[in-house]
Amino acid sequence: MAARPDFAQHTGFVGSGRLKWRGPHPWHQGERVWSTTNSHLDVWIELLHTLDLDPAPLLLPTICADFEGDQWTMTSVAPADLWACYGIVVEELLVWRPLLAHLVEQLDRGNAVLVEVDAFHLPDMTGSSYQREHLKSLIAVTGYDRHAHRLRYLHGSVGAEVDGEELDALLNVGVGSAQIPPHAQIVKLDRVVTRTAAERAVIGVALARFHGTRLPARNPVRGFADALRSHGAWLAGGDSDHYQRWAFATLQQCGASFEVGADVCSWLAYHGEPVTAAVAPLRLISHAARALHQRLVRVSQSGRMPDVGHTVDDMARAWDDAMAVLRPLYGS
Repeated sequence: MAARPDFAQHTGFVGSGRLKWRGPHPWHQGERVWSTTNSHLDVWIELLHTLDLDPAPLLLPTICADFEGDQWTMTSVAPADLWACYGIVVEELLVWRPLLAHLVEQLDRGNAVLVEVDAFHLPDMTGSSYQREHLKSLIAVTGYDRHAHRLRYLHGSVGAEVDGEELDALLNVGVGSAQIPPHAQIVKLDRVVTRTAAERAVIGVALARFHGTRLPARNPVRGFADALRSHGAWLAGGDSDHYQRWAFATLQQCGASFEVGADVCSWLAYHGEPVTAAVAPLRLISHAARALHQRLVRVSQSGRMPDVGHTVDDMARAWDDAMAVLRPLYGS
């Protein structure tokens, strides 16, 4: 078992009571097209939900998703938006000593810590990456029990725990090791502001106007369609794992971003913004991306790329329809 920092002088649990998991956010429940988005966006949705804060005003970047050539935009929450809306500060954590020492220090201050870890050691990934695949993923550390050597964290749509030797393996980084310390951030919660619904709406509209200036100038679905032709030959030469990595970076990021974007537009419409007509086309893109995911999974088995032109054309037209609503309101 890996050596642990000396916390013998401190006993018991460390972590803010307000960080106790309250169950998944509604966007991680029910009949969703995409049950998860990406580890960064999912962890912020759940962390804000744990704090009883509405994530909707902060998720306007989802409507700006673009095709980047070998992936779709991996959307997340902007630190500046967190401060503007809820008084949450995000700072880089310099990992210069054993990671657990940093976690205890920050948890004891009432903060949460975002840290990139190996999903191979995350029990909530049973049936997926756990004990099967080394994959970088982001978690939010929300508590630590010194007596049980047990860590509480948020990941994806769940609140989970890891302990014992599995926890040691998860945290086995730091100064003097052969591994590069992980990227980590402090989420400072000492100045959190609870906004009224009206205040959240005002801030959400302001953020829509700010992020709307980043709407892609050209239809990204058409760019994806052009790239898909060359991607097809690449997919045909791989296996199922090969395909899943590609699909996560492309179809899932596209579909999940626009599904959340549709939810955000519904939220804006509820607060009086004339964006209702953008909701249906954004949802169409999400459903079509899921349909492509299910259809293209066979490419690595058959070695042939099916004709998906009609589906991609429908997605492209839906993007144009959504932008016809959003760009006059929020675009540059």
